Amino acid sequence: MLLNVKTRSVTSARKRQISKSTATARKWSCRIIAFAGGLLTGLSVTLGFPSFMCGAAASLAGNYSPAVFLGTLLAFMLNRGIEAGIVQICSVLVITAIHFIDPFGDRREEPVYRSLVVSGVLMLFSCVVTAAVPSDFYLASMRMINSLLAGCTVFITMSVRDSAKHSGVFDLTGMNGMFAGMFFIMMVSIFASVNIFTLNPGRMLGAFIMLQASRRYRSFGGAVIGALTACGVLVSDPSLARNTLLLATAGLICGVFVRFGRLAAVMSFLVTSLISLVAVGINGDTYHMFADIVTGSILFLIIPADKIKNFSKRISGFQSTPELIGQTTAARLSMAGRTLGEIRRRLDMVTVTMDRNTASRTASSEVRRCVCTDCHSYHLCFEKNENTEKAFDILQFTLDRGDAVTDEQVRQTVLCCDRPVLLAEAFNDLERHIMRDKAENIRIRELRTMLTDQLLSMEDILSDLSYRSSRVQSIDTGLSESVREQLAVMGYKGAKVCVYIDEDLCRRADAFVKGGFSGDIAKLTASVSSILDCDMALPDITEENGMTRISFSELPCFTAEAAVFSASASGEYSGDSYDIFDVGGSEKYILLSDGMGTGKRARLDSSFTVSLSRKLLTSGLSLTTVHRLVSSMLRVKGWEESFATMDIMHLDLCGGRASLLKAGAVNSRLCRDGAVVSLGDTSFPAGILSDCPPDKCEIKLFDGDIIIMNSDGADEDSAQLIAQTAADKTDCDITELVNRLGSMIIDRRQGARADDITVIAVRIGTRKD
Repeated sequence: MLLNVKTRSVTSARKRQISKSTATARKWSCRIIAFAGGLLTGLSVTLGFPSFMCGAAASLAGNYSPAVFLGTLLAFMLNRGIEAGIVQICSVLVITAIHFIDPFGDRREEPVYRSLVVSGVLMLFSCVVTAAVPSDFYLASMRMINSLLAGCTVFITMSVRDSAKHSGVFDLTGMNGMFAGMFFIMMVSIFASVNIFTLNPGRMLGAFIMLQASRRYRSFGGAVIGALTACGVLVSDPSLARNTLLLATAGLICGVFVRFGRLAAVMSFLVTSLISLVAVGINGDTYHMFADIVTGSILFLIIPADKIKNFSKRISGFQSTPELIGQTTAARLSMAGRTLGEIRRRLDMVTVTMDRNTASRTASSEVRRCVCTDCHSYHLCFEKNENTEKAFDILQFTLDRGDAVTDEQVRQTVLCCDRPVLLAEAFNDLERHIMRDKAENIRIRELRTMLTDQLLSMEDILSDLSYRSSRVQSIDTGLSESVREQLAVMGYKGAKVCVYIDEDLCRRADAFVKGGFSGDIAKLTASVSSILDCDMALPDITEENGMTRISFSELPCFTAEAAVFSASASGEYSGDSYDIFDVGGSEKYILLSDGMGTGKRARLDSSFTVSLSRKLLTSGLSLTTVHRLVSSMLRVKGWEESFATMDIMHLDLCGGRASLLKAGAVNSRLCRDGAVVSLGDTSFPAGILSDCPPDKCEIKLFDGDIIIMNSDGADEDSAQLIAQTAADKTDCDITELVNRLGSMIIDRRQGARADDITVIAVRIGTRKD
């Protein structure tokens, strides 16, 4: 018993000694980190101005703020001198004193209090120094801006830290996500201010974090971190932001290759970055930028994945509820779309800059700069002789006409030149170089334009997907499980089912089964209606790559009857194409396209437009995105001009709305209560130009409305006449009505130039229970 007591007491003493040693080591580690933080923030700059982030570091360090003061003091002693950092050094000293004096007790741990103290102290010393040492407006304003940035950094950091302590994870949703992004920008800007030989730690950190984000969040994470890194470098040194912006594009592409392993992701990142750097143009920062990317990639490869995974488990914050997943998906898609938009705008800026630089170059200016400045007669020709510049303009005009400059022309025009042969050769050689550069710039500009169009289309697609995700109001997991069990009973085990309510309060159900579906559709619809306790329409069934999607929707409040009349001018091929189809049981689309001209070629263009539009619309894209994609396809379809009108009407039978898009199409007519209203405005056909926005409008639907769509085979008077006829005959059968309207147009065009004619009539009604 005595031996056990002694052993237990010795073990307890050893544990206390180990615990004391660990606590001492932890304190010294914190002091070293605080000292390094003060040293680093003391060396950092913001937009070329010494940063005030050392004040934020002192506030966040808490009890270790004296180490931050020593680090800040050493930083200014080594770099700019004590006088240059008088505001920072005094502010850090006062913030440290306030923390230990503890004037507000427990409230000093509140983010608002800490941020106000930091901003207030920095502003106070800034005002004192500005009053004591007269400064210009820029210097005074930068002091105020840096004071506010330091206070915001303290508030953001403490808010995210407190949230992590409360929930156990670093929540990146909502405001915390914005705070984390801003904190990352400030960290990158601080590290980017200090160069290690030829390496930039800020960009190295950005490349490393971007690869980690791509590994976890795929293309979305890579693109967002790349854009945030560019913002951080821009805050530190705007001259480095041009190349750093390419990280967003590289991160977007890198996320696609993450599934193939870390090495494949790194290789795709390096190759994409290298191509982007070359495409932008070699400059003084190109090699440094690539070195930073390589270093960050090496760190990503050598750091064990287990260490990173253990830390990344704490970076979450996404709850498992389906509603929050939908909201988060929509937010991610929206942010990715905005990132692509920023990249696209940067490419446009590069294109404008390159065009401006190329347009300003002339052979006469280049000859004067490269040849004449080294000549001993330069002052005699250009400073004492006013006619030399006019003579150079004459020689430039000769080149502009396509002729070559001869030495005899130089002797006759530039009388003071004693090297006419050299001058003539220089004019001709430099003109050839400039023309070659302009031709290359045109080729590169076309490539940038194509890339810009692709980015714009991707941005629109992401926006559409974000909108579709945000339309989900609530998801019922219980009903989803019940529908899945019903499919299992019918022999389709392992189906993925989601039952949800959209923004129009319409109940929907999407089921995904492997292989094709050959079951009884009516029986399945009746079973789903019984489970959901509402009448469901027959589903839309789509098969793609061995997967079948079955989409149910609640029977809508409105109905739509449609009929078509079409006649060819030549009697063989009609240049008009149309299509009418339903999506999800509650949406109806009416497509009408008229190819330019008549006959087989017009038919080809219009049928291509209609078929491609249908595929894109059924995939969930918006009308505007469909128009952009179809227009792009028509422009590159062949060497000859290929364009067609687009007339699309989308009927939302649950919400009772109609959306119309017109590109070069004639106006439609709304017939309501005996009156006729014209729908649409002037626009250009799809495929004719790159930047031609379509005309769009939206109307509310009511019972008894009739909408008339027609091609340009009917003139304005005929279109107005048939619309008024339809408004007066609301009780007529829709097929009989549209045939009568088509016959009226054919009778009225006798003696005039014949053209293909298509008339589509849609009558809106309400469903009777």
